[in-house]
Amino acid sequence: MRATGLTPFPVLAALALCAGCETGAETDGTTFTISGTVTRQAAGLAGVTVTANDAAGHTGTATTAANGTYTIANLVAAAYTITPALAGHTFTPATRSVTVGPSATGQDFTATATNGAANTNLFFLHHSTGQGIIDGGVRAAIAQYNTAHGTHFEFWDHGYNADGLTNPAGVATGANYAIPGDNTDPDGLHNLWCGTDADAVAARNTILTNHQVIAFKSCFPASHIADAAALAERQQWYLDMRDFFDTRTDRVFMVMSTPPLHPLETDATEAANARAFANWLGSEAYLAGHPNVVCFDLFGLLASPDDGTAEANMLRPEYRIPDQDPLAPNSHPNDLANQTVAPILAQALIDGSQGRAQT
Repeated sequence: MRATGLTPFPVLAALALCAGCETGAETDGTTFTISGTVTRQAAGLAGVTVTANDAAGHTGTATTAANGTYTIANLVAAAYTITPALAGHTFTPATRSVTVGPSATGQDFTATATNGAANTNLFFLHHSTGQGIIDGGVRAAIAQYNTAHGTHFEFWDHGYNADGLTNPAGVATGANYAIPGDNTDPDGLHNLWCGTDADAVAARNTILTNHQVIAFKSCFPASHIADAAALAERQQWYLDMRDFFDTRTDRVFMVMSTPPLHPLETDATEAANARAFANWLGSEAYLAGHPNVVCFDLFGLLASPDDGTAEANMLRPEYRIPDQDPLAPNSHPNDLANQTVAPILAQALIDGSQGRAQT
């Protein structure tokens, strides 16, 4: 199913409702509420401070909750001006006027991120290995960073087309970006970013419209790089992708090296070529002069050192799923690997949003 009706920069569910307060003249004790929803491009926006003031000095405030709703309580009967506020945003309308007594509902606002606002919308396109890393704690790490720094980074991810798009709360949206052929191997990524067929154009335009920092990876089978010709082909694909990225300097692109293979699924030549590709992807030869392109070296985090031993450049022993069947080896990293990589990836996405490369 192709995603439809999606709009730019869906937003992070984060902050709890803040009860309102009221100051001013004495009343008969009857109070009222003002309520509504603040959205940014059709999704609820958390953390907006909404204030209601009247001419006599009565004031109430509330902060929008995870779904963008707010309720300002304990207001005396009066005519109020309602004003939303959040750094890096403007609102339509800028204010609302309403008279309470009775309570007023439906006092809604639409937020727009202002030019120059931080790249807070983080996106990861992946398949199964990526899902394991996410489950290792990416969202929790980003939430912890937001709490510690007062930021509003939001993490969205897209797995197989059947799984589709997952929102910052970790809930499947029921939409997907119809990645052509469901292919995130290097040739599939090349088609996604450089292809001219309608399905490739539609998928990449949807990603570019909805997200600001865009990370993507191939799964471990892409570390089967048999020879120098296959390595050169991979490099050319990524050079072509970089040429496209240069046309969209309003977005940050995080290229990710492929995860290493289990020793039962590869050999020394393939493993060395996979290391060579990872090193090149994070090198000045690839990144220099392209400030909106950063690299996350997943291979380097998960692979044994390039030390000439029999298992050099293959999945580290401590990161392997135990008790492998030699006839059906499994190169998926284990829980320890996922829990180790998750906070590193979360920080890399945040750093990438600010133009700080992670290699």
